[in-house]
Amino acid sequence: MTNYLSIIIAAALVNNLILIQLLGVSSLFYSTKRLPQAIEFALFNFVVLFAASITNLFFYRFVLIPLHIEFLRLVIFVGSSALLTTTLLRIISARLPITARQQGLLLFLTGGNSAVLGATLLSSNSILDFSENIAQNFGAALGYSLMIVGFAAVRLRLESADVPAPFRGSAIALITAGLVTISLLGFAGLT
Repeated sequence: MTNYLSIIIAAALVNNLILIQLLGVSSLFYSTKRLPQAIEFALFNFVVLFAASITNLFFYRFVLIPLHIEFLRLVIFVGSSALLTTTLLRIISARLPITARQQGLLLFLTGGNSAVLGATLLSSNSILDFSENIAQNFGAALGYSLMIVGFAAVRLRLESADVPAPFRGSAIALITAGLVTISLLGFAGLT
């Protein structure tokens, strides 16, 4: 159990998809303008990222490797991620129509997000066994969602802060992301 917890912490903090692996960085700046929308987007991405990585890992380990067609993994990963995202988007549209209307295109593009595809490619190259890979994917999805929500809260705080004129907007956001990245690297000794 301790091993799984350390894998989750390492994937969420030390090997964070957005700030350390640089996967899905565009969604960090695009989807974090308002906190409630960022929370909804983070929850949707958590579900998509975790479900897609497990589905793709299952296909890779139990279908592609036994058939010796590992070279098709990127095509399979893109197709299954897009199918899963479309299915989840239809479920959300039926249950939460306001959210689907406000963030429709952003939620639809999640299936082709570099974080979703990157996490599945990283887990397919991992030497971990299947259950440890699930823990790693859970940690990656958790870290991705935490960064989206955390950065939305930071941007909300920065709007009311007294920031010098040359640093307003994207400049202070990039500086803040860099400082958060440096702080996450401090967790490297814990794993």
